Amino acid sequence: MKKIANADRARPEGRRTNSATLKSTAIRVLSALLVCAAAGTPGAAQPAQPNAVISVDFDKSRGPLLRTERYNNLTRAHRWVEQRDADVDFYNEQGLHGKIYRVWVIVEDIHDPQTGRYNYEGMDDYLTDVSRLSDELLVVLDTRASIGKLRRTPAEIKPLIKTIMRDLKQRHPQIKYIEAFNEPDHNLRDVIRPEQLYDYYSVYYQAVNEVNRELKPKVPLLVGGPATGSCGSPWAPLGPNNMQWIPKFLDAYAADPDPGKRLDFLSYHAYGYFKNQANCSEYTPIRADPSQLAGQRARTEEELRKRGLDVNIPSFITETGGYPGPSYDNKQDPHPDYLRQAAIMASYMYWYLENPRDVPFNWVLRHAMEERKDQLLTRAGEGKPIPTRTFTPYGNQMLMFSKLKDERVAAQSNALANGKGVYAIATKDKTGAAVVVWNYQQAAAEPYRVTINMDQLPANLRNKRLRQRMFRIDDKVSNYWGDPAHANLQQVSESVIKPGNGHSVTVDLTANALQLVVLEPAR
Repeated sequence: MKKIANADRARPEGRRTNSATLKSTAIRVLSALLVCAAAGTPGAAQPAQPNAVISVDFDKSRGPLLRTERYNNLTRAHRWVEQRDADVDFYNEQGLHGKIYRVWVIVEDIHDPQTGRYNYEGMDDYLTDVSRLSDELLVVLDTRASIGKLRRTPAEIKPLIKTIMRDLKQRHPQIKYIEAFNEPDHNLRDVIRPEQLYDYYSVYYQAVNEVNRELKPKVPLLVGGPATGSCGSPWAPLGPNNMQWIPKFLDAYAADPDPGKRLDFLSYHAYGYFKNQANCSEYTPIRADPSQLAGQRARTEEELRKRGLDVNIPSFITETGGYPGPSYDNKQDPHPDYLRQAAIMASYMYWYLENPRDVPFNWVLRHAMEERKDQLLTRAGEGKPIPTRTFTPYGNQMLMFSKLKDERVAAQSNALANGKGVYAIATKDKTGAAVVVWNYQQAAAEPYRVTINMDQLPANLRNKRLRQRMFRIDDKVSNYWGDPAHANLQQVSESVIKPGNGHSVTVDLTANALQLVVLEPAR
């Protein structure tokens, strides 16, 4: 790094140093060494690397920053039960309390078709835990077994989902959203056709309306769907092999004469798409070019507009990520993909932030099987216990984003093309300013030397002594697989500066590394 903390400058000869000072100095030297290891020691010969420039304009507001880290998923009620209390406490302590958490309710796990009874054992504890973690809950009310295995009709499903909605809303009032289905294009494609899906959705909105009328809750239930996956992605190329799950769903919704019909949000999953949806083949992953996410909302609004529907219906992207199912970039050793997932998710969120009607959800706190998706370290190595209070790089990325300020401002990169290269999100509020940069390369290895130009600081920071802190995630820092003892997000430098009206910072970013710069008044 070109600058280290003022306190790291050489002390005058003859000054006496006690053990506490030595310890403090050692910590600061270690901090500097961490930065040097990640960014290259100043003055030493470095491999040639391209330069990138980020131009920040604090006077050009882009509005309130959507706190993407507060929209998240928890896996099903019976998974990771022993770790759940500690996980909830840890997220709340770290400042990752949720705005909306998506949770799972499987109809056949609660309703016994033999006795007709409803058993909420385990479910109440699960929802109570998540209610401590999030302001609101979105329930995936999953009827795949009812439809696919038991072949129930919509009329037969309605009393089941209504009873469960009513019982759970009374027990857990933070439930606000009901999501119909989970990837019906995959789970139900052998049972129903796309044009039949709405028949099953209609009983969801009918049940929601009835529960709201009966309970008159302070926070009424909202309902949406259909949560399609990659086999039914509405963003696949048009043609004879596009099964048009969402367009046909919207056709039926537009034609529904029921004055009580409702679609409070349109949901889908965004991992990629199959060009041939007829047999789910020719897969195209989004991680190859995350910028393709930027056009999804415009296409959604066009589909709504041409049917005379409200174009302001929000898109809930209730699952997204770089590695759907068992996919990978590094097959034999998954550990490099942990860092890639952090950079992938940062990049996805960047593009979703371009439209305020996109609401992306992180996936997932702990996954049942696929470690590349974990936000908390769940698979620490053969024979090792399941850790708690330990982030993966992806979890650290969420924590890093939580340190951004409340108002987004303009930030332009000269090294971002086709979804890859150097990204930046710049923010400010009354407490200071923060800029996060990252070098998304997926499986490539291109490093960048990045200069962040803040030519005109926010008025509340100009010509003042500022505390500058830096946090970093890369293959060695804030990464369990690089340094298990320091797996959680690491602050790699701190200094006091007086920059005047403007400020510039230069950092070296290896492939898929992320760095956050925070500026706040010095005390």
